[in-house]
Amino acid sequence: MLFNLSIENVALIKKADVNFGTGFNVLTGETGAGKSILIGSVNMLLGERIGRDIIRNGENYAYVEGLFYLTPETVKLLETLDVTADEEGCLIVSRRLFLDGKNICKAGGKTVPVSKLREIGQCLINVHGQHDNQALLNSASHVSFLDASVRDSEKDTFHEFDKVYAALGEAEKERSALDIDETERLRRIDVLNYEINEINEAALCPGEEEELKATRSMVKNKETIQENCSLALDMLYENSEGVCAYNFLSQAQRAVEACAQSGAGMDDVSEKMAEFLYGLEDIVGTIHEKLEQAGTGEFSLDEIEERLDLIYRLKRKYGNSEEEILEYGQRAEAELETIQTSETRKTEMEETIKKLLAKANELAKTNRGKRQKAAKIIETKINAELSELNMEGAKFSVHFEPCALCKNGMDKVEFLLSANQGEPPKPLAKIVSGGELSRIMLALKNVLVAGDAAGTLIFDEIDSGISGRAAGKVGIKLREISEKKQVLCVTHLPQIASLSEHHFKISKLQENNRTNTTIQLLNQQEKISEIALMIGGDNVTETTVAQAAEMIRKGKQGEEK
Repeated sequence: MLFNLSIENVALIKKADVNFGTGFNVLTGETGAGKSILIGSVNMLLGERIGRDIIRNGENYAYVEGLFYLTPETVKLLETLDVTADEEGCLIVSRRLFLDGKNICKAGGKTVPVSKLREIGQCLINVHGQHDNQALLNSASHVSFLDASVRDSEKDTFHEFDKVYAALGEAEKERSALDIDETERLRRIDVLNYEINEINEAALCPGEEEELKATRSMVKNKETIQENCSLALDMLYENSEGVCAYNFLSQAQRAVEACAQSGAGMDDVSEKMAEFLYGLEDIVGTIHEKLEQAGTGEFSLDEIEERLDLIYRLKRKYGNSEEEILEYGQRAEAELETIQTSETRKTEMEETIKKLLAKANELAKTNRGKRQKAAKIIETKINAELSELNMEGAKFSVHFEPCALCKNGMDKVEFLLSANQGEPPKPLAKIVSGGELSRIMLALKNVLVAGDAAGTLIFDEIDSGISGRAAGKVGIKLREISEKKQVLCVTHLPQIASLSEHHFKISKLQENNRTNTTIQLLNQQEKISEIALMIGGDNVTETTVAQAAEMIRKGKQGEEK
């Protein structure tokens, strides 16, 4: 259940901290006071898509935090999402939305993406609003309502069908990709063979182009290199007259070494000069190598230019480097193998599709039996609920019609209603009023509530289109649901509000030239005054106050019974 809801900078709410109770909670207030803002805050906490315009004017962020007390079943369900409650079964969930659209979402102390927050929210709260009523008018959604009473484990036939149907879709997609025109197939094979042969015959090596360019420069400047290398060697090491840097440095080093041995304190100088001579020998060796390379080039200039031209042409066709060209060749070989083996692969995929289709049909038939069995139970329960909701003459039924295999199996499911005794059942969209639709949805919720993972149910203006005796029946039904789950209900009707265990008033106040929405838990006397206001509007009299007190008293008596 949702124990605490903290809100900051959401629309007209500067700051609010609300502690909800177990059982039946109602929220009332004048139109425009901010009831929809509260529901919007909850939706934000549940990971729903929220616009930045929800941020209070002048603020940089909007923040919502919820503290939940979880049942052991919900704790286990959240663990499958890698979300852990504390040792007391408490979980804190929060979301901060910034003006630039960025979000910071947390659950159980861990930062999570908005998509993950949405999954978590489905385990915590179920919000019922006007869009749910509209879903009842869409027959395509009826099968999901029915399945909510049947899907009872991850290993049931419904979940197995989902996996098989998804695999069937992937197999058919792959099969279609393999099905190309034979002329196009042969043309593509020729193109791929040519490209593969051209790349393989080139026998490229990564980095080859840069090496060739360096070699070309050396070949072009062969005489200059040889002349200068020879000159450098003469000056440093090789001189017919023995006049070279190495000889002079060697003599100097021996002289310094003698001084060091004579106690002149020049050991370090002697060591540095010895290292200098070793370094000079390395330099001379490198110059020798370059001189030999300049004299014995592996390729002629024409051969180098021809090779560079080949690499240039391949780069224009297949990639910007030797690595990219070789990768292209590997992809071409893989594609060629796929095309050449496509007939074999098509045969394999057709066999796979055949098996998956047979399995999907088998599961769909099994699921049809489960649905039909569940439909009979639901029909009985919902008709009993409708009778209690002041629709005694109405008869609810579930109609099945076979259809081609689809994501829902092979069943087209539609809810029908005979609004009055003796009338034939008709689709809901053709006969129900807004009040009847709300009561049918409430009946469905009450029937399916046991299988709902969420510990909190929120009803946003479930009383739309109803009044009088029917409103009282709806209130009683909501209180019955609250015996199984925590219920939060936004209502305009005193008949419903009077049955609540916890009554919150949402008000809009003017403070410091700003409008603020507040949420206040009412005591008994304040609750009587609020319900009297709901009964009489601005004209609150002793009579309306007495009526309010009487409604609360009768509701309390019914609760005690």
